[in-house]
Amino acid sequence: MVLLCTVFGNMAYADISTSETFIGIEIASTEVQGEQPSMTSDGISYGVRVGAQNEEWRTTIGFNHYDKDQYAVEKLYLSIDYLFFKYDALEDFTAQPYLGVNTGYANYEQGGIDENGLVYGAQAGVILNIIEQFDVDLSYRYSLSSADAFDHESDFLLGLHYHF
Repeated sequence: MVLLCTVFGNMAYADISTSETFIGIEIASTEVQGEQPSMTSDGISYGVRVGAQNEEWRTTIGFNHYDKDQYAVEKLYLSIDYLFFKYDALEDFTAQPYLGVNTGYANYEQGGIDENGLVYGAQAGVILNIIEQFDVDLSYRYSLSSADAFDHESDFLLGLHYHF
């Protein structure tokens, strides 16, 4: 997965001169599952993002935090997205679907368990350009974990980005 992100990252970086940078926030409906299905928690997570985007690729570095009851997950990740065709959804804004991969590092805490490990997965979504410098990102991200006690995290995300 890391090799795949490196290859896609180099492809995205190759045309950085035409890319625009962005900063953003995300809020998500999150499900966290531990090593056993009975160790599951649902709630809200939030995070920040920074990245670059051109017509075909988007590279994002983000931090996401989940904390509910006795469960906590902090995740630092890199995601690479391939952006498909852009189409006019309505007269004033456009929509652009995408597919991507993510990899990163997470800290998982549950009860007396405190583990760190790699996370990796995929995401899909659509970017809605509402005005020239702002867009909204509606997506689904799934991340598996290499930690023994932390199995996966699943997020339905709403992101808001400011392009500069």
